[in-house]
Order: sequence, then structure tokens, then C-alpha cells
Amino acid sequence: QCLQLWVASSRLQAACDRHRGVHDAPAAPPEMIPTTLRRLWRPPSSVLAKAPGATPRSLLGEGLAPRTHPDWTSNGAVLQQVRHGPKDGRPGRLQHHIFGCDKAKGRYYYRFHKLIGKWNWRKYKERYIAPRALENRQRWIPTPHATYSMMRHSYSWYWRLPKAIAAATTPDEVLEAWIKFRHKHPKKTFHYFKVLKRLIDVGGSDPTDWRLNFITSRLHNIHRKILNLPRLAKYYAQLRVIDELEHMSNFLPKMLHKYSPQQLVLTAHSFGSARLQDKFIFAEVARHVEPQLAAVSPSDLVRLAQAYAAVEVCHYTLLTRLSAQLQVRAQQSAEGQAPPWSCPTFSQLTEVAEAFARLKFQDYSYAELCAEQAAILLREGLPGPTPLALARLCSACAQLKIHEVRLYEVVLAHISGHWYDYPASALAEIGAAVAPVLPRDAEQIQQVYKLMLRTIAADRDMLTLQGVSFAARFMAELDHKGEFYPGFSEGLARRVMELRDETKEQYDIARVIEIFARRCPEERALFSTLCRHMHRHLAVFEPVDFVRTVRGLALTEYRDDRVVYSLAKWAGKRAAEFSSYDWDSFITAVAVLKGKEGGALEERLRLMAPPMLIGGYVAASATGLLPPQTPASTSAAAV
Repeated sequence: QCLQLWVASSRLQAACDRHRGVHDAPAAPPEMIPTTLRRLWRPPSSVLAKAPGATPRSLLGEGLAPRTHPDWTSNGAVLQQVRHGPKDGRPGRLQHHIFGCDKAKGRYYYRFHKLIGKWNWRKYKERYIAPRALENRQRWIPTPHATYSMMRHSYSWYWRLPKAIAAATTPDEVLEAWIKFRHKHPKKTFHYFKVLKRLIDVGGSDPTDWRLNFITSRLHNIHRKILNLPRLAKYYAQLRVIDELEHMSNFLPKMLHKYSPQQLVLTAHSFGSARLQDKFIFAEVARHVEPQLAAVSPSDLVRLAQAYAAVEVCHYTLLTRLSAQLQVRAQQSAEGQAPPWSCPTFSQLTEVAEAFARLKFQDYSYAELCAEQAAILLREGLPGPTPLALARLCSACAQLKIHEVRLYEVVLAHISGHWYDYPASALAEIGAAVAPVLPRDAEQIQQVYKLMLRTIAADRDMLTLQGVSFAARFMAELDHKGEFYPGFSEGLARRVMELRDETKEQYDIARVIEIFARRCPEERALFSTLCRHMHRHLAVFEPVDFVRTVRGLALTEYRDDRVVYSLAKWAGKRAAEFSSYDWDSFITAVAVLKGKEGGALEERLRLMAPPMLIGGYVAASATGLLPPQTPASTSAAAV
């Protein structure tokens, strides 16, 4: 149609020229005809009938073509009648307008405003549920392309965040640096490790701080993807984030076989420092680390023993092999065959002995090794046995009921010549351990004891509450038939009053109350302070501590109903742990404390009495006996 219109207009132009006398111009060659028209033009059937062998090119050359070309720019409306679809040949899910669909620019495009109205909507049911905060979850795709400087600024948090964390010197600065870039994602695992490590380096943070909880809440969802879980456990333990450490323990067992011995020790140390007792984790750590103890450094052996002692997990198989490993290394060192940096120091040996004492693990061969090492080092004047290390070793032997008399004699001989090197706390701890085993009858021992008490009395202002308890026990062992060192108890009582505002330190307060009750029962202020300290110890009291506390308070003039009821309440919770003798002693002392008003309390305590064993039988009532029962049958009988 376009060609016919163009030919008709060309003939009309030629007729007008002939009428004006213009000479005929030669026909335009076919090469000057636009390619689009030559492709679209088909000669009419009447023209083809007059020239059977003619072609479109020959017909154009026969004078059917115009003499001149029309102005193609003025015929744009004609050409626009040709409609084009999408350039890619498929409509896709593009944005639709009244004049067609948009072109997809780049990889992303707007997928909405689809064509509607071509389907039957009569039975349509809307099943679309709008998401929460849709505008915050849609990816923002800018229409223009960012410049280089804009793109660089958008990625600048990759180096600005680590620089801000490294430049922080206080916990608040570290946390604020993270909160400033909290919206930048995705953050890698090393970002979280950097901020936690820096937070520990600057002194730690309050575990209830919302900014720290914000960081750990993001880590919560990727615990299963973190490879170095022991390092993360260490950070959690140091920051006291116990909830996240407990959640992370769900993913540890399957990874333990991939860790090195150092990482296994770090795992146990983290749980131990956090006081998180997970028996399954500790059993798995012991199973994996036992065959590799020879590759563990001495410091890691100490940390491993301390971790099990901190949570009171008595894995005696591991402890036995750990003790044997230390003894073998000490023997190799004595023979000159030990590898470099493999032999433990004397301080490390005493720390392991202290861990054994907390776990009630009696290893006589290990105690003999430590005693022999102490004797040799003190006799030859070699470095190693410091006053604090010797105090730890003596206290551990005393707790384990291992009476190393030779060790005690060597230590007392060293104190007699070098008493000025020993702090008051170390002397008190050594005295409390040695005095029950080495009596004061010998003249030389008696002189050393007086020297120790004189030094402790002179430096009593350096004692902590733990040191006061050791000094009181030392004094009590020597004051059997009278006051061994006059005025010593009054000095300790004054030191307790100076530390009356101490609210965190734990010590053997039951024994302290019992000792002072026999020496200064009229000091009401002293026992008021001790009772105030007692309340934070009730959760860790053992049956003997309850008996000692009540028996000591019954000897004094101080009375406080709150103390009595607190002791009765906590003792009732642990009634099953008492022996029948201890329970009767406790009830008798409570009756003395309450006087005539204690009848109801005494009756209630007697109803909570633990079952008594009489000749291997459990007393069911006053008239009948039941045979010993297994745990399952015992619980059934209780029900």
C-alpha cells in the first residue's frame, strides 16, 4: 500500500511537469529505492499480466519509479504504522503500559503492573498475604548507575568498620562502632570475631548490654556454620554470654573430631571458666583428647585439669592419664631426654594438684612427685617453689588427706630461714594445712609456728576473707589447751570488721563462726557481720557447714530469727544429704537458738528428717524396716 501511494504520487508529479513543459527526467535507478520499500513492495497482478517475465527490479527500471525521491522525514506518520513487539521476541513479565511493555534494562526490572482483564475473574479468590513491612524487605534497585565515588563510598564500610573497632579504647566505643554499621550486610564471621575480641581486649562489657545482645543475636543464627567454635566459646565465656554458649554447644559434638588437641583443651577451658557443666561435651572432649595427650603442652594440661575441676566433672580415666603424662615428662626432664618446652614447671605441678584436690582425686604417686620436686628445689636453691606454690601444694595434700610429712618438714624449715619472703596469706594457708599433721610438741616446730603467727599478726591488714579463714583455722589447731599466741583472735576479729562491706568473696564462713564463737561470744557486731556474709554462702553449704554454723551461733549472745529461718529453709532443701546424726545435731542447735518459741520449727524439721539406715535396712517407720532399695524402687516407694 505504501508503494502504490508512492507510485501514484510520483505519476501525478510527472504529469504536472509535462504539462508545464518540463523535459522528462530519467527514471530513478533501483539502488536509490529504500531497502524497506523494495522488500515490502509487490507489483499488482495487472502489471504482472502485461509483462509475464518482469521482476520488481525491472518494473522499477521501466519507468514506474518516480523521477525524484519523496522527503522521507516528512512521511514519518506513514512509517509509524508498522508496529513492533519486544526486541527480544518474548514479552516476559515486564511492566505493561497502554502503548506496550517496557524494555528490560539490565538484569532487574519492575515485575508489577501486569496485564489484567483477559481472564475470567468470577471465581477468583485472593490468596495473597501481604508480608510484614514490605518496603523494608524489597531490594532497592536504583534507575541511574552510581558513579565510582558513590560506589566506593557504599563499600567503604568494609574498611571503616575494622578501623573503628581497632581505634576503640573503651567498651562503649567498640559497641558504638558496631551499631553505627549495624545495617551493612552481609557481615562475615571474622567481623563478629573482631568485635568480640576487641571488646575483651578493652576490658569486657556488661552481659546485659543491649548492644552486646544485638551482636550475639546475629551470631545465634550462624552457629551451625562457624568452623572455629572453640574460639567463639572462649569469647562467650570471657564476656559471660552464657545463653549463647549453651546454644552453641548443640553444634560442638559433631565437630570435635576435626579439632586439634589445643582446640579441644580450649573448648573445655571455655566451659570451665563459664562454670557451664555439660557432661556430654566434657566426656566427648576427654574421648578425643586422651590419645593425643603427648602432643599437649604443659600449660594446656593445666588448663584441662582446671576446666574439669571448675565444673566438678570427675572423669577419672582422663585424670589418671593426665597425671601419668606429667610424671613421665618430669622423669624425662630429670634424665635429660625431654623435648624442648615439654616439661611442666613446679608452679604448674601445684596447680594440677590443686585441681585434683577439688575433684577429690587421690593420686599418691603424683603427690610424692610434687613433694620430691619441692624438696630438691628448696635444698639446691633452684627457682620454682614460690611461697604461693608451696601453699597450694600443702593445701591440696591436706584436702586429699595425703599426709606428706616430709614435704611439711621441708617447707617449715624453709620458712624458719626465709620467713620474710612469705606473705601473710601464704603463711596462713600453710599453717592451716600443716598444723593438724605436725603437732606443736616439738620445740623446733613450736618456734616456727610462733614465728608464722607473729608474721601473720603483723601483716593482718593484707589478709582477705579467705586469708582470715585460713589464719583462724591455723589458730584453732594450736589453741587446744589454751591460747597459743595471745591477742591473735582479737586481731582477726578486727580484720573481719574492716572487710564487712566485702560482698563477693567466698570463704569457709561456717568454720570461722564456730572458731570465733568459742573465743569472743559476746561480740554482737562481729557475728552480725558474719551472718550477713553467710547468706551468700547458703547455696553452696554442705551438711557439715549447716551444723557448724548453727552450733557456733548457739554458743554466742547474738540472736536473729532471720538467720535461723534461712538456715532451716536451706537445710530442708538438702535434707536428703544429711546423715541422721548431723540432722539431729542441727535440730538440737536450732532448738537452742529459738528457745521456747522453736517448738513448731523443730517439729517441722523432724518431719523432714532423712531416712535412716539401720543394719543395711531403711527405717520406714518406728516399728518396721524395709530392705535396701534400688533407685527405681526407692522412687516408686516414695510415690
